[in-house]
Amino acid sequence: MAGYQKLDVLIREELDQLLEEGYDFSKDEYIKKIDSCGGDLKKLGDLYDTFASLKMRKDFGYVEPSTLEEIRALSDAKDKKDSDPGEVPFKYFHGAWLGRCIGCALGQPVEMWHYRDIRTWFENAGKYPINGFVPTHSGDKVNEGAATDEKINAMPMDDDIRFTVLSYMLVAGKGYTFDTYDVGAFWMYHLPYRYICTAENQAYLNFAAVDEFGPWGRPENALEILKKSGVNTYRNPYREWIGAQIRIDGYAYCAAGRPALAAEMAYNDAFLSHTKNGIYGAMFFAAFIAAAFTDKDPESCFETALSFIPKTSRFYETALEARRIAHTVTTTEELVDAVVEKMPHYCFVHTLNNAALCIASILFAKGDFAKALTASVTGGMDTDCNGATVGSFMGALCGNDNIPAHLKDPLNDTYYSGISGYDPGSISGLAKKFSDIANKR
Repeated sequence: MAGYQKLDVLIREELDQLLEEGYDFSKDEYIKKIDSCGGDLKKLGDLYDTFASLKMRKDFGYVEPSTLEEIRALSDAKDKKDSDPGEVPFKYFHGAWLGRCIGCALGQPVEMWHYRDIRTWFENAGKYPINGFVPTHSGDKVNEGAATDEKINAMPMDDDIRFTVLSYMLVAGKGYTFDTYDVGAFWMYHLPYRYICTAENQAYLNFAAVDEFGPWGRPENALEILKKSGVNTYRNPYREWIGAQIRIDGYAYCAAGRPALAAEMAYNDAFLSHTKNGIYGAMFFAAFIAAAFTDKDPESCFETALSFIPKTSRFYETALEARRIAHTVTTTEELVDAVVEKMPHYCFVHTLNNAALCIASILFAKGDFAKALTASVTGGMDTDCNGATVGSFMGALCGNDNIPAHLKDPLNDTYYSGISGYDPGSISGLAKKFSDIANKR
């Protein structure tokens, strides 16, 4: 069973992933080999397996490990410990979760649109620059999304919302010490296969194939089984895409003011389905958001989050470039153009280009909630994910009382997740549950 795509598609996408990771081979030659298989699954599988013998390019200037020990060794954090943040006011939990819902809703109707098309839509509706939800009508065209300005009455169902609920459920049940096998088992119990895509699809199938949890409990060598079987890599060309980065906000809320703890939980979640920069994106934003609950300087939060990332990685380089862009541009349009120009070669759901847009939007906004959100959505790519991530950070930074009413009132304190028992849910109610976990020490 291939998974998210048929095997002939997965293997072609694997070529791009391997090139981005720095492996040395001719894509054209491999395309010819793929074509010569004629769709034969056995031949395609055998060809796919030959990728394991590829060597890295000698001129590839990055070192990008996927184990937590190696990541820490190449970062500035190493054995960094959190200080006690004390009691974190509820308004920041409310702001973070509400901000995530607002940002996700803002971006949902234009998900995967090119940034120029987003500008055109708002311009033709007479509502550019962006200051609110996507217009339902633009000229003679209609956007059928559930979160447009004329239709929104709650946060509609979305995977960005679903994974935040799941992370709460996991920490509420397991505490802070869960590991990657626990995450996989939790998915088996609570996450329908049709609710996921790309890297999560592949990891779900891979985990199900090796899961020995069953009614007898967890195997003693659970993590060894997971690692040896390549749950996060087997037939998974999406292992550096944005999926892990969008799953970690709930961990940041549960570890408010404790970025090291948030980064570690994010790692344990991300390793199920991602490697290298896919993991780094999850760790960075978990630490970034967790820091914002108590540190009200976005630049300081950025430095804290970056300290958990290998200095030898593309993510580290990308984050620094995103900060440089934020400090040199004067308009949202300049920011978006600079980010898109800097990284045009990545898929529109890759970790690196979307992370760059989120970082640049936040640092550019200088504490302005709406300015950060609208910049992230104006940039296109994975708009609902980016809006949600930026909304999380800005809400944790500003608190719900500093979120503009025209953005929060239309949601009516309600979200939909597709998770039994949390559908529909109260935004403020779940925020209180996050607050209770984080402040219970």
